[in-house]
Amino acid sequence: MSAPDRAEHLWRYTPWHRIHPTGNPDDIPVELSPALVNLSLLDGSEAPEEVTISALDNDIERDVNDDIAAAFIRALPASGAVKVTIPDGMVLDQPLLLTIEGGGDISGIQIEISVGSNSQTELLTIIESGVNWFGLLRSGTIHPSAIFNDIVLNRLEDTKLLRIEQFNLLSDCQAKFGTIGVGGSRTKGDLRYFLTGNGANLQVNGSIFSAGEQHNDHHVEIMHEISHTYSRLKWHSSCSDKSRTIGTGMLRIAHGAKGSDSAQVFNNLLLSRDAEADSIPELEVLENEVVGCGHGTANGPIDEGQMFYLQSRGFSESEAQDLLVASFLNATMKEMGGNTIHNWLDKLILGGAYTQT
Repeated sequence: MSAPDRAEHLWRYTPWHRIHPTGNPDDIPVELSPALVNLSLLDGSEAPEEVTISALDNDIERDVNDDIAAAFIRALPASGAVKVTIPDGMVLDQPLLLTIEGGGDISGIQIEISVGSNSQTELLTIIESGVNWFGLLRSGTIHPSAIFNDIVLNRLEDTKLLRIEQFNLLSDCQAKFGTIGVGGSRTKGDLRYFLTGNGANLQVNGSIFSAGEQHNDHHVEIMHEISHTYSRLKWHSSCSDKSRTIGTGMLRIAHGAKGSDSAQVFNNLLLSRDAEADSIPELEVLENEVVGCGHGTANGPIDEGQMFYLQSRGFSESEAQDLLVASFLNATMKEMGGNTIHNWLDKLILGGAYTQT
């Protein structure tokens, strides 16, 4: 496979050879350890038998031109493909939990997700292991009138993560997609969402914590392909030490997608002079009759006034900074799902500072 041109926006900040498992774009590793997956409810009980996870005989496809990253994951030997099916009308009070654990040196998996019509569910996917490289390819469809919250949590160790996904949103569905990044040494995400049904409603949220020499690069595209669709993209990244985060967003409103309403904002919190954050929001609007289409970005350090206030109330400098960083990341994390899943994530990541009883 030839390496993509760095002039392409997708690969400008993380060239292909830097996320490739061997560093040589022409290589396709012959040894791959299959990932282990398990589906349950968040409280540890078994998932309802109507919600199934099954093996797929074929690879997952994406409707993206020159899609080298997805093609690479599909080309890896033993990168198994599974399908998670949520049936029509399924309503769950407890979120679903999908754990993915890689093994060996190089590991990967393909996951297809089908969310049935008129269902109301949440899915938390956790990726964790100590592999050197992990590839995750996800694809799915949110069927009419479904309400679906999806969160992917990166808890990998010193690992390169290549994450590729595409979801189609059909008429009158409501979907939230959240990304939480606390692990991995280098992450490249290519996340694409297509609003193809009238009345589709999409929210994409990111909470990224970068430290040490971590490199987090997420590219998000939202395509409004039909009239009267709604989307919001909110992405918060904190950067400390010598870490770097990149967030690129593309909102496209196709010709004929009248009444579309779309906006994106990237906020970056810089915690050291050596940290770096880049945000590039972009718009491509081919329809005149839209409700709105906007974008914005902001970078900055912790507010000194807030630090002073907390320290005057007895917090140490480090405690005050930790609390402000947690508040910054929680601003988007709390939008990702309901109270049950938020409280669980808060206790795991933020120490329970925002748990609601």
